[in-house]
Amino acid sequence: MSGATTPARETANALWAGIVGTGFIRAGGAAIGLMLQLYEASIGIPPQFVGLIGVAFYLTELSGAPIFGALVDRRGWRPFMLLGPVLAAFAVLLTWLTTALTLTLALPLLFITRLIEGLAVASNTPATLSFLSAASGSTPSLRASTTGYFQIAVIGGTAAGGVLGGLLYSQFGVNGFVALAGFYMLCWAIFLRIPGTLPNQPALAAHPNPLAVLRQPMLWAFAPAWIAINGVLGIWLNNLANQLTLSCAVPPTAQIAALCIATGGQRLVGGSSAAAAGMIFAGFALVFSVGMLLWTRILPHVRPSLAMLLSAGGGLLTCALIALINHQPVVDGPPLLALAALVGSLLVLSGFTPAALSVLMELAEHNASDRGTVMGAYSVLLGVGQFLGGAIGGMFAAVAGVDGLILLTLIFTVIAGLFVLIYRKDEG
Repeated sequence: MSGATTPARETANALWAGIVGTGFIRAGGAAIGLMLQLYEASIGIPPQFVGLIGVAFYLTELSGAPIFGALVDRRGWRPFMLLGPVLAAFAVLLTWLTTALTLTLALPLLFITRLIEGLAVASNTPATLSFLSAASGSTPSLRASTTGYFQIAVIGGTAAGGVLGGLLYSQFGVNGFVALAGFYMLCWAIFLRIPGTLPNQPALAAHPNPLAVLRQPMLWAFAPAWIAINGVLGIWLNNLANQLTLSCAVPPTAQIAALCIATGGQRLVGGSSAAAAGMIFAGFALVFSVGMLLWTRILPHVRPSLAMLLSAGGGLLTCALIALINHQPVVDGPPLLALAALVGSLLVLSGFTPAALSVLMELAEHNASDRGTVMGAYSVLLGVGQFLGGAIGGMFAAVAGVDGLILLTLIFTVIAGLFVLIYRKDEG
């Protein structure tokens, strides 16, 4: 191998390490989320505390991402990529320690573990994206491939994490937390392969006001669309499984009984097993991953705003198709044609996230010395969107079941499309 090609090959290998490491750390995050809920149920933690502990994750992720992003610009990406899995491993070991405590003592410590887990994501994500942005450079095809594979790693890792968490907890019980800590250290070993600098990378510049980069009008013209589309993901990832598996045959509470009566004509409310819900989630992840892989071939040849508008159109079609499936009588059998069309609409919808990430990477390249700060904004906007989608989606589902999720998705998709049109006017 010639010396001229070695740096390019090393950069390519490092890119793959960043993408694979992202998939692994997302799998770990999904696994601890599931295992924690199973553990909380086993020790009888009240539902209101379960929700509070879950929300704690976002407190440190959203507040910490901008801070870590600015630190990445000063110290480089590598220390913070490596810090993420170490913090996550520490958090799950603390979770395991709560098994030896009384419920009164375990509750505040579990809250602290989620704060640490949020810090782990806040540290790792801006650093990883800063590296991916720098390594993919200004080549449209390489950037499109990088953003696509990154999003595949995020969604695929999340799907795999649900399986991982279920296996660890079913096989080892609470000792599965220790095994998960070991899995996080495997993530650390993968990120260890990423260099602190790249060939021909300029030295780190001074940053008299690191947050000045966040004042760019282009960033904030685009931000509402990014929040809205992540809200759509939050709606379904956090609420659909619950709706599918509602115990309408023997409702556990009067509220659930009333909801089952109100949604009696909805095919997707109640009656599904946990295994079926898991298969639906895995199917969604597979279709989305295939779609993003296809979009990596398309994105270098179209404006990002056009790709996002087409994807928003796919979102509108997806709403219509889910509504059709939801109201088709069960006696009519599987809605095969509607399901096939739904796969197609999801393939179109899947282009929004890699197109949006390519916009952020382009903004980061225009402010190369502040990549971490820009990518910290990515983490904040993603977290805000998924938090809002999950929380508001639960309220809509409590009133109208899956129809409520469809309605909110329609609202968020229209909002995303409108703000893409606003961004498109000033797009370079």
